[in-house]
Amino acid sequence: MNGITEYDQKLKSLPRFMLIRQHSPKKYDWNSILIFSIVYYITTAFTCVILWPPNTINFVVITMYFFRIEYVLDVAVCFSTYFFLKQLEYRFQTLNESWKYLLPGFLPFPEEWTRSITGMTLDKIRLLHAELSDLLRLFSMGFGQILLGFFVFSYIDMLLQFYYFINFNDKKTEKFSFLYFLRKTVPHIFNLKNVILILTIIIAASNVHEKKRKMISNLRLIRISNLSANIKIQVKMFMNQITVFESSEITAFGIFSINLNLVISILILLITGIVTLIQMKNHPMILQSNQNVQKFLLGIYNLTIN
Repeated sequence: MNGITEYDQKLKSLPRFMLIRQHSPKKYDWNSILIFSIVYYITTAFTCVILWPPNTINFVVITMYFFRIEYVLDVAVCFSTYFFLKQLEYRFQTLNESWKYLLPGFLPFPEEWTRSITGMTLDKIRLLHAELSDLLRLFSMGFGQILLGFFVFSYIDMLLQFYYFINFNDKKTEKFSFLYFLRKTVPHIFNLKNVILILTIIIAASNVHEKKRKMISNLRLIRISNLSANIKIQVKMFMNQITVFESSEITAFGIFSINLNLVISILILLITGIVTLIQMKNHPMILQSNQNVQKFLLGIYNLTIN
């Protein structure tokens, strides 16, 4: 945040007319996301209370129903990542919008002072773009370990949930009814939370990369042959700089890049993992895991129904 604050101070060095369409996050959007998360959390808690009413009220029951630590951690990681990525996206978009006002200045003008001002403004945009790319690299380094843990544990959670949903042979502890159907399906509907949070981070990271790469298209629209020698040097320096920062993407601790291609990779890993677990369903370790899950679910059932 200190880097973003310092960057905003430097952004004011650009001519005022170039910041007319300055993008900034809307408070209404953040409030809407916060309200939706609180409503979802309350709805989840009360749905669990209605479908699995506790027989007694104690610290364990209150913790399981109302203070879901794993949910709080997932939402905190997702919100903080989404917030910082949006801050970077808005500032890359502001630079792209400012560039549109600079394009007419690349036309050959006879006045030497116009070329001088254009060259200085281009140099400021280049330095601001470099600083934003560096902030993106610092964010990737700082949040890389957190994002790696988030994606790995989310993948394991989804894999096991899908596996038990497909392969787990539940003993009939109650007759089939609408309430029994809800008890079987609602937990898996709530597990869509992992999918939504993962897609939120991936889409936000992809938007940042798209805005960062858009400057390449802007530079390629320039006819260098019509420019003065000073501006030609500035444009070439900008192109070289973008080439250097091209590799600065958001990664999970350098193990994999976070972009839209990651969605396909996760789907392939999920399918491969589910098929592997089904093929190993007679393995002693898998059988022991099924027994433990069955005992756990039966214990919850006895706690809430008896």
